[in-house]
Amino acid sequence: MSQATLGIDVAKLTLDVALLTPDKTLCKQFENSDRGFQALRAWLGSFSLPSVHACLEATGSYGDGVALFLHEQGYVVSLINPLRIKGYAAAKLQRNKTDKADARLIAEFCAKETPAPWAPPASEIRHLQALNRRIETLTEMQQMEKNRRDTAPAETHESLDRIITALAQEIARLQQEINQHLDQHPRLKQQRDLLLTVPGIGEKTAQVLLGEIDFARYDDARQVAAAAGVTPRKQQSGTSLKRTNLSKLGNGRVRKALYFPAIVALRHNRIIKEFAGRLKKNGKTPMQIVCAAMRKLLHQAFGVLKNNCSFNPNLTFAS
Repeated sequence: MSQATLGIDVAKLTLDVALLTPDKTLCKQFENSDRGFQALRAWLGSFSLPSVHACLEATGSYGDGVALFLHEQGYVVSLINPLRIKGYAAAKLQRNKTDKADARLIAEFCAKETPAPWAPPASEIRHLQALNRRIETLTEMQQMEKNRRDTAPAETHESLDRIITALAQEIARLQQEINQHLDQHPRLKQQRDLLLTVPGIGEKTAQVLLGEIDFARYDDARQVAAAAGVTPRKQQSGTSLKRTNLSKLGNGRVRKALYFPAIVALRHNRIIKEFAGRLKKNGKTPMQIVCAAMRKLLHQAFGVLKNNCSFNPNLTFAS
């Protein structure tokens, strides 16, 4: 091991860390807050290490703050799919499941596998992502209140209606803020407009794609599809099992955002419609066809952005 590795097990309020050096392993716990991040930096600085590779699981938003902080401080940071850590733990026959043990496991994984470094999206993309996710949360809350109203006593309807109305107003306000944000960043707005030329992609889908995927980082459409988890995963065992599903090893928000647009694209996107016809002739199930349409739609989105031109069904986009 040529450099120190830092494994971070993230919780809502705490960060359990394990610093693995060539000589020893040190464990400590910090607050998952700005004050905790500063304390973590001071602790790392006290060892005069030439370099530190920090590694944490890409789970939810609890780890976003510390990952961004460490990256801005000049540390190499890697965000790892939790399934990789889970598989590594199984391979080592790990029996204990504690925050401290998990932090040490992540540090050991980082030292052994040297995962690729992570870099945060541009600030305007992070801003758009935060607004999108807030709208997603409020929309879910609004639907929950609507469901409650269906079975609630009449005496509570007025209260429920006030909450539903307030949520709708806040969602509308956030959407207006997104529109203003796009107006202030011409490049993002141009990308949004290009995505809207793809049949099947609407305003909300375009916003989610731009907030969740930093398209400029990818060299081809296959990489984008893999990051979104819309690539096929084949399962075969002898003659008793043979099927193909989505890998789902990627951003679930992108998959959710693409599902209904893919259904629309199957009717109105000529290329995807013809593609689906071929799949149907080959015996693919309706769900497999929808999943393939999701992947194809994402390929088209990448194509218009990479080529910086509107969608044209008569052209073959470089992707």
